[in-house]
Amino acid sequence: MLDLPQPLPWRASDQEAVELCRKWMTYLGAPDVVVASDPVKPICDLYSSRFLAWVDNRRGNLGLDAVEKAAATASADGRYPLLFLSGGILPEAQDRADVLGLALLRFDAQGGNLDGANRVGRQLRLSGLAVN
Repeated sequence: MLDLPQPLPWRASDQEAVELCRKWMTYLGAPDVVVASDPVKPICDLYSSRFLAWVDNRRGNLGLDAVEKAAATASADGRYPLLFLSGGILPEAQDRADVLGLALLRFDAQGGNLDGANRVGRQLRLSGLAVN
C-alpha cells in the first residue's frame, strides 16, 4: 500500500498543486500518471493510460465552462476525466459534472486531505481509480 501524499506547510503553488494531485492519483490507483509537458500541457495537467486530469488551484469557485471543457476533451480522447480543485464549485457545475461523469476531487494541500466534491468524485475517492 502506498503512503498518503504528505501535506504542505504552506499554500501550494500551481506547480506544487499539480505534483500533489499526481501523488493522489498514484495513491488512488493510477501508477502510470505523468505530469503533462509540451505539447500536451495545453490539453491537461496530468494524464495516465486511463485518465485525463486538470488541477484548478484557484481560491474561487469552479464554473460550468471548466467542467464542460474537461468532459469534452476526455470524451474525445476516450479517457476518464478528473478535475482536482482547491476552491469551491458552483452548484450548476457540480450537477453538470455528475451528468457528464466527471469526477470532482477537492484537495487541501495544507491539510493533506482529498474529498469527492460531487457524486462521481466521492465514488472514486472511496473505490480508487483502478476499479473503473
